[in-house]
Amino acid sequence: MERILGIDAGAVSVAVVVVDDKGQVVRSAYRAHGGKPAKALELCLREIGASDGLERVATGSLSGSLGIERKEHELVAAVTAARKLHPGLGGLLIVGGERFSLSLFDSEGNYLYSRYNSLCAAGTGSFLDQQARRLGLSDSAELAALALDNRSPRPQIASRCAVFAKTDLIHAQQEGHSVEAICDGLCHGLAANIADTLFTHGLPRQPVVFAGGVALNEATRRHLEQITGIRFVVDGQAALYAAYGAALMALEKGEKDRKKAVHRAGSRHDDSDRALYEPLRPTRGSYPDFSAHHSYLFRPNHVSIPAPVEVDDYRDLAGDEVAVVLGIDIGSTSTKAVLLAFGEISNGGDPPVLAGFYTRTAGRPLEAVQGILEAASDWARRKGGRIDVRGLATTGSGRKFIGAVAGADLVLDEITAHARAAVELDPAVDTIIEIGGQDAKFTSLSDGRVTQAIMNYVCAAGTGSFIEEQAARLGCSLEDMEKRVMGRASPVASDRCTVFMERDLNQFLAEGHHPDEVLCAVLHAVRDNYLMKVARGGVIGKRVCFQGATAKNRALVAAFEQRLGIPIQVSRYCHLTGALGAALELRTQLRKGEGAPSRFRGLELYRKKIPLRSEVCQYCQNHCKLQMAEVDGDV
Repeated sequence: MERILGIDAGAVSVAVVVVDDKGQVVRSAYRAHGGKPAKALELCLREIGASDGLERVATGSLSGSLGIERKEHELVAAVTAARKLHPGLGGLLIVGGERFSLSLFDSEGNYLYSRYNSLCAAGTGSFLDQQARRLGLSDSAELAALALDNRSPRPQIASRCAVFAKTDLIHAQQEGHSVEAICDGLCHGLAANIADTLFTHGLPRQPVVFAGGVALNEATRRHLEQITGIRFVVDGQAALYAAYGAALMALEKGEKDRKKAVHRAGSRHDDSDRALYEPLRPTRGSYPDFSAHHSYLFRPNHVSIPAPVEVDDYRDLAGDEVAVVLGIDIGSTSTKAVLLAFGEISNGGDPPVLAGFYTRTAGRPLEAVQGILEAASDWARRKGGRIDVRGLATTGSGRKFIGAVAGADLVLDEITAHARAAVELDPAVDTIIEIGGQDAKFTSLSDGRVTQAIMNYVCAAGTGSFIEEQAARLGCSLEDMEKRVMGRASPVASDRCTVFMERDLNQFLAEGHHPDEVLCAVLHAVRDNYLMKVARGGVIGKRVCFQGATAKNRALVAAFEQRLGIPIQVSRYCHLTGALGAALELRTQLRKGEGAPSRFRGLELYRKKIPLRSEVCQYCQNHCKLQMAEVDGDV
């Protein structure tokens, strides 16, 4: 006789199990919910034809949205199911949408303890779901199937973060790897992250049962078995353990303790008590008009790059030939450059920047720089003059590589470069907020000198890439974000990880929040992540400047002002400050007569074909790509 309906509403899927009075599974269903667990539950119940009279018990991170009175802890439920199905197990590995864990048992099957992942989604099912979308696949099941079909060398994909993995996907595609090989690389990276997190402190007694949605991913399981040397037990109930265990727990507690859940499946979650952020208000600090100068897009003729070069034309050339210093900032997502007049000085915090250049790096820093060099030559021709480049300074993550290829006279770290620009723009500045495409930095200054610098390269939840991705998903350009979110209140999202944030955003949409409110929640979440993870322990001063291309998002600046309660200064060169700082520092050295004649190979470098070859460092799971170039006989 059918007795209990167990429901597991997890981060990405819903599982339902009907058990009889002997605890045997009679019927079951499992499906992804896409941020709508109540709707998925309704479809599951329709699929198995469950009667309305069954007693219901729920578990899972989203079980509170189902209106079911009785709930059980999901790990306890999963352990209960595992011990029922596999009485002599030594370990239980659960890899779900957001979390993974390893529970250990003694020789008599008694529970000992569990190990868990951190507040990062790398190594979870959501990680693969997100990568599947980036590859244009229907879901992670299709990704896993393609991975199993791979017969060629797989690329090394960083498994440490969902956003950083995107960069490696771009590289792999550009290197000509097949979709099957890329999928295989993703599954291997996922397995490696699970192994590094859970299995480095000793292996559990076997057999080890593998449960959770990712247990259905045979490619990941094979890689994990190869890495750990464990032969995992995977049964037909792998995705149902929490739902099954919850039903068993309800059954075991007896008739007296059971309570009937009378709420209709799919009843809307009452979010009247959900915390809301106050509506965003316009910025209070100085904010530039980015349309005040002439800008245009330049498409190089001699080099192929995925995006045009955005050229900011700030000044005319004063004469037929003008001496300049060239600063280039090669970042993971964008490459920037400035032409700084050599003979002029700053006027009231406005350095003599003649032109600025901005383009996407797209995993091809050399081509991005060559495109900028061609754009700089074209700019000078449009101005009817010539520029005499006295020297080249590089900064950013690609500073050493490009510095070697292009012949840099100064290779400067990002912290120093951004600080140098900030002090030039505002000598009284004491705090720099800098958010890039895939990293973020917090810098404190005193009397123009850096006193503290905190950098975040491991988690991308507080970076520009996440804002850009979510805006695109919600059908909003970055240029339109300000007018869509100003004056909007928004629900509070997670600030832990991009995948967890995305889960919250899906839930907000499912609850009926307006897309503009969800956009606003993205900005608040990125701000809170930055303040908690990057500026942690740092002292916010009285004179704060915001640098990086994300500072052109006025709504994000307003979100920071709302939380900090102080005005924030933004320069019209905010997106170019790394390149500007490098150029300023080199100009100072050149004026002092320091250094040998310039090593810069010249703007005409864009005309040269520079062969590249790549190697992969195998010393850790980041699998950094090493690039080597040959130019003018030098390697």
